[in-house]
Amino acid sequence: MFVALVAICGCVSVGRKIDQTKIEQITAGKTTRNQVVKLIGSPDQITTTAPGNVIFNYVFIHSTPKASTFIPVIGAFAGGANVQNQTLIITFTNDIVSSMINSYGGSEMGTGANAATSADLPDTTENKRTK
Repeated sequence: MFVALVAICGCVSVGRKIDQTKIEQITAGKTTRNQVVKLIGSPDQITTTAPGNVIFNYVFIHSTPKASTFIPVIGAFAGGANVQNQTLIITFTNDIVSSMINSYGGSEMGTGANAATSADLPDTTENKRTK
């Protein structure tokens, strides 16, 4: 029970994960700024590039520590975390979506001898988010 509590407390998230099915409902040239906000919520950052041009940025980062991180001494050499990320950038011209970039993936952050291993990211399989 203690290990489960420590593992849960070790997770860190920034932003909110965006459902891929909602992203697929956004169409360049058709979807309005208000429709985007209704679908996926307000952006994490808004950038204005010129009169009539606005960019919405959505960012999600989730880090889950590996169990070995919590083992005294061994954790310093074999610990680390799986890090997932998602970035959605939507550009509007006159309040209509003109372009969209949807990027997601992840990496594994390791410590010591474990610093160069590959990530285990099951929810990016087949280019779809499951949560």
